[in-house]
Amino acid sequence: MSESWLDSKMENCVNNSLLYHNPLYLSAIIIQGVSSFLFFPSILVLLWKHPEVTSSHFNLKILLYLNGFSCFGLAVITVWSAVNFFVGLFTHNNSCAMLMSTGFCSEIRAVYLFDFCLVSASHVGIFIERTWATVFVKSYEKQGKRLGIILTIVAVITSAVAVQKAIQQEDMKELLTTCLTFSASKSIGNQIYIMFWVQLVLDSIVTVSHYMLYKFNKHKQQMSVGPLTEQFQRKENVKTLKQITPLLILSNITIVLYILVISVLRLFKNKLPANWYEVIAALLFMMPHMPLMFCALLFLSIYLQKRQAAENQTNLMANHIPLSDQFNVPIQDWDAAYDARHGVDPTENGNNSRPSIWNCWEVKKEYKKSQAQVAAIT
Repeated sequence: MSESWLDSKMENCVNNSLLYHNPLYLSAIIIQGVSSFLFFPSILVLLWKHPEVTSSHFNLKILLYLNGFSCFGLAVITVWSAVNFFVGLFTHNNSCAMLMSTGFCSEIRAVYLFDFCLVSASHVGIFIERTWATVFVKSYEKQGKRLGIILTIVAVITSAVAVQKAIQQEDMKELLTTCLTFSASKSIGNQIYIMFWVQLVLDSIVTVSHYMLYKFNKHKQQMSVGPLTEQFQRKENVKTLKQITPLLILSNITIVLYILVISVLRLFKNKLPANWYEVIAALLFMMPHMPLMFCALLFLSIYLQKRQAAENQTNLMANHIPLSDQFNVPIQDWDAAYDARHGVDPTENGNNSRPSIWNCWEVKKEYKKSQAQVAAIT
């Protein structure tokens, strides 16, 4: 073990002993852990109470599952990182023992970055799939599952290659406070931010194209031309594109806030105390909150759709269906209404206590009796 590495570790120990007890830094890790933990009950309630969120074509469904799987991975690693941090904080006597090497964190943060890249890659796949459904709107429902499987495989491979390129020069002896420390990493910090910038540009292009595709399908749907199968597919395209829009906006906001602010701070990194830079980076680390915001947006989308459907039904019943005289007939007792229409005294022969079916039976008997008398006379 080289002497320079020991000196570096001792210097980090002095700095991190203050960082580990900084209330802002601790608050950031607590909030990240709690936010990610709340994702699990939220997604269970979402799938149990609202299974309609997954009712779509297989090609789109597998890409949505891929997006949800990536959020699940982000949540699992974030919860583990927060728990591991506080377990070390309460069980170790000195801050040196809490420092983790890149060799220990390499695979963990590689998986985390892979899941984060997969979010953007799945958005690209969803856009391609919806574009395909728009172009081949007349026959898309009859097409198979090949497109969704191919797009899923391409998204996984692309994310894996991008992450491998970003972390291939990492220093295994570098010391980290947590495995999710990207900004303060000297060996791969710049490469990771290049990857983030590529994600930002890619998501921005997809979002603009996604909106144009939505407007096109909306226009075609309003024209109401073509066979019923084509109109149904247009309606499905509009509905799914509208549901996915908040997820794209969420991804862009998350990446933009983090990358722009941290990139500016990195320019003045040498003029800031090392601890304060890490505190600010931890507070602005938005990725751990993506899974919970993902569920919250789906809940909000479902709520708005149901409220809009209820309002449409209320307006339809109140303003667009003219009430005929039949709808204006007041509610009353059927037997009393029958007696009133036929001029029968309701107290005669105890009719007020007889059920209506008994009255029908009596009428039928009188009819048969009169028919027999006519036959006899004849």
